[in-house]
Amino acid sequence: MRAARSGEDVYAGRIGARLEGLRQQLLSCGDVLAGLVEPSSRPLIADALHNLRQLECRIAVVGQIKSGKSSFINALVRNPRFLPTSVTPWTTAITNLHFGQPSPGGYAAVFTFLQRMEWDQLAEGSGKIRELTERLVPDFEPELLQQHAEMLRTRAKQRLGNEFEQLLGQAHFFVNLEPGTLEHYVCSGDFAGSPAIGKYSDITKSADIYCQQGPFDFPCTIIDTPGTNDPFLIRDEITRRSLGSADVYIVVLTARQPLSDNDVALLRIMRGLNKDRIVVLINRIDDLADLDTELPQVVSYVRDKLALEFPGSNIPVVYGSAWWANQAVTFDEQAAARILRRKSSGYLLRAGLLQPNELGAAGLASADARERIRQSLFAMSGLPAVNQAVDTLMGMSHPTYILRQITRSFAEMARACESGARSELQILLASGGGKREAEPLTHEKLAIYAQERELLAGVATNIEASAAGIEAQLARIIQEEKERLRAVLQATIETHAKRERDVLIDTLSRGRPPRVWTHEGVELRRALANEFRSGFEKAAHRLTSFHARVIPELHKLMNSLVPEPDLVDPHGETLAIPTPTIAPLSRMLVLDLKTSKWWKAFWSRQPSADVSGAKIEALILAEFAPIADELVQLAGNEFHHFSTTTIRWSFGACRNIQHALKRRLELLMADYDQSQRPEAKKAVQDREDRLRTQAQRLKDNETLTQHLENLAQYIDTVLKTESVQVP
Repeated sequence: MRAARSGEDVYAGRIGARLEGLRQQLLSCGDVLAGLVEPSSRPLIADALHNLRQLECRIAVVGQIKSGKSSFINALVRNPRFLPTSVTPWTTAITNLHFGQPSPGGYAAVFTFLQRMEWDQLAEGSGKIRELTERLVPDFEPELLQQHAEMLRTRAKQRLGNEFEQLLGQAHFFVNLEPGTLEHYVCSGDFAGSPAIGKYSDITKSADIYCQQGPFDFPCTIIDTPGTNDPFLIRDEITRRSLGSADVYIVVLTARQPLSDNDVALLRIMRGLNKDRIVVLINRIDDLADLDTELPQVVSYVRDKLALEFPGSNIPVVYGSAWWANQAVTFDEQAAARILRRKSSGYLLRAGLLQPNELGAAGLASADARERIRQSLFAMSGLPAVNQAVDTLMGMSHPTYILRQITRSFAEMARACESGARSELQILLASGGGKREAEPLTHEKLAIYAQERELLAGVATNIEASAAGIEAQLARIIQEEKERLRAVLQATIETHAKRERDVLIDTLSRGRPPRVWTHEGVELRRALANEFRSGFEKAAHRLTSFHARVIPELHKLMNSLVPEPDLVDPHGETLAIPTPTIAPLSRMLVLDLKTSKWWKAFWSRQPSADVSGAKIEALILAEFAPIADELVQLAGNEFHHFSTTTIRWSFGACRNIQHALKRRLELLMADYDQSQRPEAKKAVQDREDRLRTQAQRLKDNETLTQHLENLAQYIDTVLKTESVQVP
């Protein structure tokens, strides 16, 4: 990696610039289109514009405590003092940093507290938290969870007094975010208690901070999560819930302990959510004593382990130092001197900006040398590579699919408007609008127009009947695919449950019943993930293929309105349905066979191995059946969204033409009435004015249609390119 010596600012790279350019163009096109469509189609445009304005990319930063997540986020947003890092661990709640987005109510910060039910789950160590314990904290005792929970309750009551009960389920709002405010809500402090740090942290569920644009051109939300190996498991549960809504994931590792078992467990969740939107950052490489020797070993180890654990995923691996990036932004000379004295400073030479003799005190002797050190720190911090990886992954994220969908919908409506405008112009010309001394409408022409108006009414009936019929067929296909997907997932669970039953029967037959039966179900989860993705893709293909077959029927309707409307973009890619996240597969089943009252009673009856195996089989089926149902529901939601959106816009385009022609015919018939009056000459002049207006309207439509078609081709190219770059 080499940095240019030119005066180019190393911080100028913007994240999401391509998507924001598309979004702004679509907002402008939507405003123009709203003025061209018929009134009946304007709600569709308004809804799409609202979605565009609300669009954001959610980037989750996850990792173990003390991996440097907060320091990395400070570097990412170019504000080294934004999130406090002097308290370790400091993050105890989900912190959402909203960039380039309007704040509801105009607040700079909103801190939401746990509800009473969530606090009770924390205090009692309920089932789902205990399930997470075994996966995230190896050898963690359930009794210890309850001790920690009670410790937190006691500390919260000591800090808050009577406020404790009053604050549960409430929120605090700040118009301005003063320095130190965050520390009250999301810093853990210590158990001895401190009035300055962590007063509300034990009951804070989430913090929403609204910032300026930062380094993001596209609206983004950075999700800072608690450390995944935090022993207070309610934080892990809250973290897991937040991950399903993210579009891009940055997993922060520490160079001294890269890709531990906890990290692998976390990546399993990430990959289950979406394997194509993850970047792994090996942070704190400045802690390595010998970068030239140790760094290649660390990077190779991480890549090899990822390839072994997640074959074919090719997760991008970036390495660097958030500390270096932050120092590049602030450039404190004393801190820079400490960096230059360390052996790891030799790594900065690879930026190509420094000479070996400038790594010591001489490097700070001149303003030019200090600037080159600053740029070297930033270039070798890994942050530019993270920015590029995130920008690339954003091109594959859900917001990009939304932009693509709106682009195609706008293009379809624009082509319909263009066809309608062309037909209106032809009607005007046929009515004599192009002749200076045109004769007024005759009774024969009036009869023809009346007949055409009736024809349009019949076409409108056909449009509504066709829309209803196609919606019914899509609903039937969706229901069939959901049932098929549910059957496949259930069969997978049943096969695994039988295999687990046989394993337990064999274990019990040996006369050594286990104290704890742990069913992490990695094999089952992988099988379910594969079956879900495969089943979803098959169902999505069936739906998009059906939509493609509907297009000829749509053409028939169009041909009954206008000749050769050409409503289908011949250059566009086939419509796609993005695969939903599969967060339910992150759940885990852990049963303490001797401390659980149910299991204690079960074992006291000394059932046979076969009976025990049958019980375990039934338990797995009971635990995973809701997960399968939830996965099916997620798929169904995506299918229904595709169905309603495509149908609404396709038939909205038909209705737009029908309404435009009906309006034009009614105007011409009104002209006939006016032609029977003394001011008939003025009616001729009015028709000429309408002719000029309609010609300009057609030109505007043609320009808009061409622009939207170009955008559709560009965004298809972006998606295709990104999918090749990050397989």
